[in-house]
Amino acid sequence: MTAKLSSKNQSRLATAKKYSLKYIVNIIIYILLIEFAFVFIYPFIYLILNSLKYDYEVIDATKQWIITEINWNNYVQAFTKLDYMASLRNTLIVVLGSTLGHVLSCSLAGYGLARFKFKGSGLIFGMAMLSLIIPPSLLIMPLYIQYSNFHMMGTFAPIIVPSFLGFGLKGGLYIFLFRQFFKSLPVSYEEAAKIEGCSMLKIFVRIMLPLSRTTILVVSVLSCVWHWNDYFEPSTYLKGSLAILTQKIGSVASSTATVPSASGASVNMVALAACMLVILPLIIIYFIFQKQFMEGIEFTGLAN
Repeated sequence: MTAKLSSKNQSRLATAKKYSLKYIVNIIIYILLIEFAFVFIYPFIYLILNSLKYDYEVIDATKQWIITEINWNNYVQAFTKLDYMASLRNTLIVVLGSTLGHVLSCSLAGYGLARFKFKGSGLIFGMAMLSLIIPPSLLIMPLYIQYSNFHMMGTFAPIIVPSFLGFGLKGGLYIFLFRQFFKSLPVSYEEAAKIEGCSMLKIFVRIMLPLSRTTILVVSVLSCVWHWNDYFEPSTYLKGSLAILTQKIGSVASSTATVPSASGASVNMVALAACMLVILPLIIIYFIFQKQFMEGIEFTGLAN
């Protein structure tokens, strides 16, 4: 009897140790995740807090993480100096035009590579993937000369037109996403449509594209974000009245005063407010389409 009780106690003790160890491991993981998340959240906290401060609050070390009085004038100045509505219009033209081009061209390319086997298809797909590791700066000079020869400079064409050819920012990635999705669909959809007399174009437009709406959303969000945040290409091709929001941040920073903070670094509250105005539309778009975006990521295979 005593031996049985002793055996039960040892079993319970082993179980308790197992769960206590698991509990400790979970606590450590959660602490690390919180610290990791804070690394990404901190810049936004810093951006929001300092963009709403007055000069004296930035200098005061005791008010580094608090706001005693909100200064909306920083945002008023940033809105004016950004020429916000005109710059926003230019940004939307670039973003929406490029996104539309990428969705159309990359969905066609992805469908062709997923469904049609022809000589050189593997090479074409490999070249599309290779484009992801080539820095845009290596191509800027020949592209600039080419666009100049076609009299495309001084317009939005150097940024928008390549997207309709599957080129431009991350075009290879979008082709990969569409290809992975179309490969996951059964061929029976096309076979049934062919029996009904549908052409390949009609099958693609009426069946394949509606089925790929989650992938279209993912590609659209990624394309919007990358083109919205891009500075290199717009600063090369767009000048003067065609400038987009990201190009204007530098001029705002150079035309407004900086204040020495308590940490010793110089802070430009108006420039921080300008950054907040630039990224605010993206934050709103992400929160609206967050659920659909994550579902689309799972369908495309990036989450595996």
